[in-house]
Amino acid sequence: MSTTTEHAAPSGGATIPPHLRVKKLDPGPATVIEWLKPEAPSELEQRCMDLLEPADYEIYNEKLLNILDEAREIFVRSGVTSLLRSGDLILSVYTANGDLANASAGTYLHAVSAVMPVKYVLQEFIDEPSVGIHEGDIFYFNEGTLGGVHNPDQMAFMPVFNDGELIAWTAALVHQPETGANEPGGISGSARSRNDEGLKLSPFKIGENYQIKADLMQVLVNFINRAPRMQAVDTRARVTAADRLRIRMQELAQKKGNDFVRGLLRRLVVEAESASRRRIEQWNDGTYRASIFIDTVGPEAALIRGTMAMTKKGDHITVDLTGSTPETPYSYNAYPHMAAAHAAIYLFAYPFHDLPVSNGTMAPFDWVAPLTSCFNAGADAATSNSVTLCTLIMGLMPTVTAKMIFDSPDRIQIGASIGNSGGCLIFGTVNQYGVPVADLEPSALNTEGQGARIDMDGMAAYGFPWCHAGRSPDTEDSETEYPFIRLFNNLRTDSGGFGQQQGGAATETAIAPWGVPMFFWSSLGKGCNIAHAVGLFGGYPSSASPGISIANTDLREKMARGDRDLPTGAVQLAVERAIGGKYTFEHENRTARVGTDGDVLVQMDSGGAGYGDVLKRDPELVVKDVRRDVISRWTAENLYQVRFARSGRLDEAATVEARAEAKRERIRLGETWGAFHAEWNQLRPAPEAMKYFGSWPDGTPETPIVRI
Repeated sequence: MSTTTEHAAPSGGATIPPHLRVKKLDPGPATVIEWLKPEAPSELEQRCMDLLEPADYEIYNEKLLNILDEAREIFVRSGVTSLLRSGDLILSVYTANGDLANASAGTYLHAVSAVMPVKYVLQEFIDEPSVGIHEGDIFYFNEGTLGGVHNPDQMAFMPVFNDGELIAWTAALVHQPETGANEPGGISGSARSRNDEGLKLSPFKIGENYQIKADLMQVLVNFINRAPRMQAVDTRARVTAADRLRIRMQELAQKKGNDFVRGLLRRLVVEAESASRRRIEQWNDGTYRASIFIDTVGPEAALIRGTMAMTKKGDHITVDLTGSTPETPYSYNAYPHMAAAHAAIYLFAYPFHDLPVSNGTMAPFDWVAPLTSCFNAGADAATSNSVTLCTLIMGLMPTVTAKMIFDSPDRIQIGASIGNSGGCLIFGTVNQYGVPVADLEPSALNTEGQGARIDMDGMAAYGFPWCHAGRSPDTEDSETEYPFIRLFNNLRTDSGGFGQQQGGAATETAIAPWGVPMFFWSSLGKGCNIAHAVGLFGGYPSSASPGISIANTDLREKMARGDRDLPTGAVQLAVERAIGGKYTFEHENRTARVGTDGDVLVQMDSGGAGYGDVLKRDPELVVKDVRRDVISRWTAENLYQVRFARSGRLDEAATVEARAEAKRERIRLGETWGAFHAEWNQLRPAPEAMKYFGSWPDGTPETPIVRI
């Protein structure tokens, strides 16, 4: 039980106790990342940690994880939107001064972004007489300049009091697929400034005495007039989940004492930092570099470059993004904390997979991004597509880290990039029941392929690149909730990166608006011409993902007749054109437009990147992949150099000779590094691709951006 003395949190105007203080900042997009560093344990917290028995940490951390998972399950069951039901969320518990102790995370993004609003409230409001922090308060937040990833991500968080003492915080965060932006869906490709992006909430109090204030709920619902029901239901779901976690933390404090809870939570942060530093120390000192590209800037096809130099020394890592493309005039911009959040997606899933989901785990990292770059944009920049831009980070992290840990004890954790190049349909309409809806259609987005591992193939239809635990929504549920039908939903042939270990295959799907006169839609994509899920150590990148749509179709007539030639895949649809109508082949990234009943909208996503030399892959596995339609026979013969007997079985002798000839051809075409470098340096992208790139090749800004 408690043996120390604590002061209650001030209600406004009082002196802040030392254990509740946070690093004093002038909060803004370039500074809030400093709150990612854990606060130094106060004398009170140190004494509380010393009270823990040797087994308390292990036993009660496990109990805490069970509590978090319970709240997560309630969260999923309480909401209505697709990404909530798909698991794109986090339930988190914090120390009293805002450090993330642990979480149940579908997406690890928010191990970074969900720290900063709590510390903001502690700094700005704990001694503000008109606000204060009281038992039963409910705060709400989505503001990117103060720590959010992009404004569709909304967070409810609550202080936890016991016996009048502030002992912890709880939070629930999930993507809301409508923000009142200039396009349905919240992730506006055409936004030119933050004024085009809809709802922007700095942390504020939406409830007191454990009740959401009706007037403030109406403010939120009124702002999201394309889908008011969805906003109301999901806001309550966030509060419900955070409150369940709050109840469990109070119960733990009532059983074990406030000091026990305080000591346990701080110990989690301290141990997370110590463990991550011990792990990093095993890796090789040095600087490791990579550059990756995406091929869209808002509604335009153009190159954006992400450049990363990771310098590791001892137990510390500096991630330098100098050389990346300048700030863009559209919403493909980010801030340093957003880049760090996307790095966390890889770190917590691979090298730190067994460590607490805590900002303590991220403490050894520093982040450098020059002002006016796309990763450190101005405060008025549009950032709703920061998640699209930061797929560059999601490709760079596994590429750079693999080089650093290749001959370390953590070599087994190497994994190539998840396929994060595919598309996402966003729509707004009135559904078949007359209810306004606006959402993402995530069945393709949530089934991209996993990158190949050092010792195994990547998983097919692995999941949502931002959310390793994400899942695709049930097709029947989607068709019940939303006004469309699905023509096909398959694994996509040749979508995974080729290599000694094959990247996991992705999916493709086609939907048709059904039973509604109009269907407003847009789609996101960033890998139509090139793939940025790049392979490792000779492995191939994932597939590119073009956009296909058909307008003014005869689909209703064909289905009424019972025609049997409806397409079962995107290639068949494009080649045979059994459905009549106007076919459009374009970039997957498409700004908002109006569809009509029976239009066909194709979504393609990308497989995971490959690992290792294709000529080292077991030929029997290649034959098996052909039989399963994971790869085409052309790929097997021309890339893997596998030969088939007339029976369709492996011709082993012919395969050995074909691979030997392929190796001889490689030697024949080889040249010295100097010769290659001289030729390569003469090349540059086409001028039309360089509109927003900056100067070539260093990418420094050339055109000032004026936002209105």
